Amino acid sequence: MIAKYIRCEVPAANRDDFSKGQSLWQATAHCQGFISQLGGWDLSSGKSTSGKAMILARWSDMESVKNFMRVTHDPIAEETNQDGTYSTISVSYLRLVMSIPALNQHQNHHCNSQVGCGFIRIADCYIDPEKANEFIKEQARLWNPGMQRVEGMLGGQVWLFNDKPQRYLVTTYWENEAAHRHYASHYFPALKQQAATDIIQSISGYHIQTEPSWQITP
Repeated sequence: MIAKYIRCEVPAANRDDFSKGQSLWQATAHCQGFISQLGGWDLSSGKSTSGKAMILARWSDMESVKNFMRVTHDPIAEETNQDGTYSTISVSYLRLVMSIPALNQHQNHHCNSQVGCGFIRIADCYIDPEKANEFIKEQARLWNPGMQRVEGMLGGQVWLFNDKPQRYLVTTYWENEAAHRHYASHYFPALKQQAATDIIQSISGYHIQTEPSWQITP
């Protein structure tokens, strides 16, 4: 599975126009290899003069993504008229390393984990190149079971950036912000105490309030 990870800086005055344009990407649902898309606004942007829109699209393989970009992307982009609504845009492609199932979800049923998602937690991690295996093992042994215990955790994925072999993205999906806040206050501190301190070189966290009109499913 492949993720297309999009980040846009959007001036406050343009947020409504950007959001309206983003809702017009629904035609993507009919493309071969498309799995789903979620996105929303980073809550840490607060009431600043601009906001960060973050979008995660999931595809079955890179060939499907390339075919979409070659045939379908530009006509949809022209219709959305989003070009003038954001000040910067960054696009990355990542491959799936590990699925994070919810408590009642089988390990392989990763495609349904975004259903009912109202909140996304993103952890952007740079890993010591010699500690990549330890990072994955600790995620599976410690963090995944710890999150699975929390009501409202819908699953997630661990991704590896295609162009940066030491950079990983951990995306977890939650019913709402309150469910993640409960995890952060009641479960996370104990898990952190058990985690190694020499694996992650740096980490950036994002809290995304999903926009229902941006969600796309086939």
